[in-house]
Amino acid sequence: MKIERPIRTLYNILVKKAPIEAQLIVTRRCNLSCGYCFEYDNTSAPVPFDEICRWIDSLHKLRVVHISLLGGEPLMHPKVAEIVAYARRHSSVSITTNGFFLSEKLIQQLNEARLSHMQISVDTSKQDPTNYIQKSLKVLRPKLIRLKKLAQFDLHLSAVLCEHSKEELKDLLHEAQELGIPMSLSVIHDEVGQIAISGERYLELYEYYGKISNHFGFSMVDYEYSRKLLQGERPSWICRAGSRSLYVDEFGKVQFCASQRGRLNKPVVEYTLDDIRTHAKTEKGCEEGCAVDCVYRASQIDNDKLSLFKTLVKGFSGNGVQPV
Repeated sequence: MKIERPIRTLYNILVKKAPIEAQLIVTRRCNLSCGYCFEYDNTSAPVPFDEICRWIDSLHKLRVVHISLLGGEPLMHPKVAEIVAYARRHSSVSITTNGFFLSEKLIQQLNEARLSHMQISVDTSKQDPTNYIQKSLKVLRPKLIRLKKLAQFDLHLSAVLCEHSKEELKDLLHEAQELGIPMSLSVIHDEVGQIAISGERYLELYEYYGKISNHFGFSMVDYEYSRKLLQGERPSWICRAGSRSLYVDEFGKVQFCASQRGRLNKPVVEYTLDDIRTHAKTEKGCEEGCAVDCVYRASQIDNDKLSLFKTLVKGFSGNGVQPV
């Protein structure tokens, strides 16, 4: 993923201590029901556009570098392109999607809205007969080919390593490489964010992923950490959730992360720089064994500046598919 306005971005991150990422839930509703996911329902209405704009205004006041639109399935929001355009005034913007709603018309709307990046979740090569995982490359391949041809924003595929995806993982990695789309791999966590798998088979697969050349660069910041988790180690680190990483739920409340909802619960319209400074210093108590990789990555700007700096340099150069 290219980093826009790199000098201003570095200034906001290093001098102003700005949040690196804010995850913003635009709808909790999803068209799928993957077994490992704790972040969807099939009944909720989309968050009203005016409300989302108020929340985005608050994030911009905090100098948030990047806003990630999440769900549920964010493409189910009827004004998703308008949300992107509104957020793009002062931040880069990404969408994490299962890809099922990617039409040519919608891709063009997202181009016009200046979407920065799209992450498409694809967990297996073939369909899972248990229906535990419903995002397979076999189903999405035609949409991905069209997306790669038409999109003016960056792309990467993401997968979750779990019991139901392990047998398909190597095939998935090879097929993603053939498509020419970078890939990231997370290890599955439970409902409170703790790693939910271990053992030699998972470690071997994760190390296999580490050796491929088709990485999405930012995903490699936490590679060694996740590898140690799979080995049974529990490395210590300082979580910067609520500071470098924000999670804004469908009610407009800031949470530490998706897996620790209910602990912070402060409206984003009331969130201040004092809150950011406070939560930069507080231990969350759930760091040991945490596999919420997005929060770990954002925290590395304070925990391990060198590794994140290397990744940012690759982002500045536009070379976002090489390992760190």
